[in-house]
Amino acid sequence: MIVPMTPREIRLVMAWKAGAFWPDEQRLLSKLEAALQNCAPPDLSRLQLRIIRGWAEERLGGHYGGGEIANPEEGALLRKLQEALGEI
Repeated sequence: MIVPMTPREIRLVMAWKAGAFWPDEQRLLSKLEAALQNCAPPDLSRLQLRIIRGWAEERLGGHYGGGEIANPEEGALLRKLQEALGEI
């Protein structure tokens, strides 16, 4: 599914994960990089959305639903992820 992420949001997500450990993470980082290069929102699977949500939870120190969001930009990005996953 096409996720309406801005280039800035894509860079933010990529900053959450400095290096990939699993092949799925590497494929996701490659997709995000390609979206940046093409100036287009990324086309992500549900699994990839869940991976990003996991990165967010690691970055924000716990389950994002009950944890603190460091800035409004992260909050907006997490809402987009929730919407894409049908959680809102």
